[in-house]
Amino acid sequence: MTTTIRSALGRFFGVAVDPQTYRNLAYLLLTFPLGILYFTVLWGGGAAGVATIPILVGIPILVAVLAVAVTLADLETRLARGLLGADVAYETPQPADETLGEYVKRLALDPRSYLAVVYLFSKFVVGLASFVALTFASVLSSVLVLAPVLYSRPGVSYQFGVTTIETLPVALGASVAGVLLAFVSLHLFNVAAWVVGEYTEVMLDRGE
Repeated sequence: MTTTIRSALGRFFGVAVDPQTYRNLAYLLLTFPLGILYFTVLWGGGAAGVATIPILVGIPILVAVLAVAVTLADLETRLARGLLGADVAYETPQPADETLGEYVKRLALDPRSYLAVVYLFSKFVVGLASFVALTFASVLSSVLVLAPVLYSRPGVSYQFGVTTIETLPVALGASVAGVLLAFVSLHLFNVAAWVVGEYTEVMLDRGE
């Protein structure tokens, strides 16, 4: 029983010294700016393409948007492999490997081109959720951990719902809770990164 408890505690607290934890955090942090970039490029390009179809300029623009999407999808798989260790690849022939007509036809008819677009749009939602969760967890953990130092400072109010931190013992308890919350958050973010990695494999894996 003692060995089991020690092993469980080792796994729980060991998350803070596991290099994969910080690779996962880096990946989740990157999803927010990248998600904004993907949304801006694809939405802007797609809207411009649809709007200019009547003057025949829209079709080349939409083809270009698909070409950009598959290139960004390849970048995403490289990030997922490098940071998450995901088993996914999105290698796709480049225009130089085929005629322009063949390239355009493949882009337009390959369902995976449109899966890439859907995936890249979804990264905006994933990135926003990751940013909010990481910010909330880090701020709340820090506030709780620093409670013994800050709770008695003039102008500082430590109130959580109906609970107010007004004494040192309560502040110390809040600090311990903050440390535990930080470790729990790291485990949850590891799970979240694994889920995103699996999602990337499902959406983008082009392995034959």
